[in-house]
Amino acid sequence: MAVVWFAVLLLFTCREVFASYRDCSNIGEIRSCDECIRCGGHWCNDPYEFTRCHLDLADNWCQGMTESIPTDSNMAESGQFFDPKYAVNSVRSGREHNLAIKYRSSESDPKVEYVVNSTQGSDVFVTKTTSCSDGSCTTTLDVSPETNFCSIKGSTHEYFNVKLNIQNVSEEAVMKFHVPCACACSSKVELMAPKCNGRGSLSCGVCSCDNGWSGTFCETPVCEKKRGDVPCTDSARSDVECSGNGVCGPCDECVCFTDRLGSQYFEKDNFCADICMATNDCDDCFHNPVPGRCEFCHFPLIKQHLNQSLLEQKDEFNRNVWITCNDTLDGCHFEYVAMKANEETYYMVTKSCDPVEEKQVTGGVNVTLPIVLGIIAVVAAVAATAGYLVWKNRPPALPLNDPMYQNIGAEDCTGENPLYKPPTSSFKNPTYGKW
Repeated sequence: MAVVWFAVLLLFTCREVFASYRDCSNIGEIRSCDECIRCGGHWCNDPYEFTRCHLDLADNWCQGMTESIPTDSNMAESGQFFDPKYAVNSVRSGREHNLAIKYRSSESDPKVEYVVNSTQGSDVFVTKTTSCSDGSCTTTLDVSPETNFCSIKGSTHEYFNVKLNIQNVSEEAVMKFHVPCACACSSKVELMAPKCNGRGSLSCGVCSCDNGWSGTFCETPVCEKKRGDVPCTDSARSDVECSGNGVCGPCDECVCFTDRLGSQYFEKDNFCADICMATNDCDDCFHNPVPGRCEFCHFPLIKQHLNQSLLEQKDEFNRNVWITCNDTLDGCHFEYVAMKANEETYYMVTKSCDPVEEKQVTGGVNVTLPIVLGIIAVVAAVAATAGYLVWKNRPPALPLNDPMYQNIGAEDCTGENPLYKPPTSSFKNPTYGKW
């Protein structure tokens, strides 16, 4: 069982050692203020300075823009036996510091013991030397926090204590050492900083770029894929860069124009192909005169009857919704308009070699209606004209003094109506006289 616990302890110790290892051999290549100060260096906040971290301050290096190193105020308190009994000092990682503690002792070689406690790792190197003369002794502590002392989560104020005891003395001395493990500027972060071209956060003069961007000022896009030997060109369609609708970007990808007619339909992942190019790839669909979805296209392509009132439609950015296109099919040059909505492409033929295709619908009303109304109006006009001519050419009426009126006799004007009944009637009451 003891062997098992020893193995576990050894494994844990090894993991701690490897996890906290910090390589400070190339301190001039460090690009983080926190890592620089953990290696005991000085940091430059100037983003244009090539070497950002130096062990020593040079006169001509980063003038006026070095990061201030966090410190604690040094202090010392004397006790009844130790001088000092309590002290606070600041020390840098990878740097040595010594502190002398004086006390009275009747022994020429007193037994001195110490214990080290820390808010970080145990990577603190401590040695002591004691010298006595005429009953007065001095124990000098040489301390040096190693570059692995600070963890990656270390703050601006980390500490380790050295507690000193002398045999047969009840009083103890406590020496407290402050170690800065982070820069004060690390807590000041400017989001979407102009210095970083709005593509990252600025802290301690360093840009932390957003995903997809790199460089000192986040000026370089991260290219995840390349097009090949001929970037930004679709050899199957044409040799024109980005189909003439864009430019080749730094990642060999097309950056489409946004200020051209129909630019809202440019396909970024298809070499900025416009809606006409994509629709012309399915030219077999133009053989079918029947409206509806085409079965011979690799994307949803739907034919509609021509409606002239739709051609003036605008979107919320005042752009034309319908784009004029043309193609040649079986020697016939024709024109059509196309638009996209909900991942579907719609088109209407405006000019074709087939006259049936050129039948138009205006405002959604059938064109035969005004023709029928015109014919009815013509027929009504003809009928009215004929009626007027008949009425005008009718024979005139006989005058009242005409002999035909004078020869009519009175007997010819009287007679008896067999259906006539007089306006009065009579009846007899059968109960009359019985009361």
